[in-house]
Amino acid sequence: MIPHFNSKLEFLTFLSTECIRNMKNIEFNHPQVFGIQKAYESTLNYLAKKEEASGGCHLISAMLHILLTEQGIENELVIGEVEDYETNTQFSHSWVEIEGKVFDPAVMHTLDGNVHPPVYNGVKLTLEPLTMEYGVSIDEEALDRDAKHLLDKSVTAYLDAIKDYGYPKNYLWDEILKVGIGIMGFTNLSRLRKKYDTHYRVLKTKGIEAQEVSDDVKM
Repeated sequence: MIPHFNSKLEFLTFLSTECIRNMKNIEFNHPQVFGIQKAYESTLNYLAKKEEASGGCHLISAMLHILLTEQGIENELVIGEVEDYETNTQFSHSWVEIEGKVFDPAVMHTLDGNVHPPVYNGVKLTLEPLTMEYGVSIDEEALDRDAKHLLDKSVTAYLDAIKDYGYPKNYLWDEILKVGIGIMGFTNLSRLRKKYDTHYRVLKTKGIEAQEVSDDVKM
């Protein structure tokens, strides 16, 4: 029997709970698998409870990247075009990769209002076949305007830029710190700002493995 939901957030909460249960049953041979699961679960739960997080893939991916990195888990913060073969659409997107596999909680709640199952270790968490291909464009020219602007922004510059929209400068950092309770422990915001000012998104294109954006692209 399909449950009745009174709101989209209620449905997203239900979906995230089911997906987290499935995530823990997926075989993933990584020495820090429990840290990865904890970071992913915390990020997914945040997304499911925030209506304004719709279309927030750039924030959600940066959040996951920081939660993983602060645990010493190697990962790449990736940007590129994604093709959805179910809906025959293509869109600019950010996600995280660990050992070349896609970790994408943000696709659960996209800007167009659609709900998609999140992707963990390259697996759709409803355990259906993955119908999305990541990094399908030839170069950065296919990216939308917002995504192109991120190519030359460090993670710190991106998070601090929220002040340009009338929010406090620490607003997004505070959201990440709240999600990271129990994962990062006590941490100094000045240290985080300095550290992630050297972290940039990686551009992924079709037929080319994720590679760091060159200085020419950043100019």
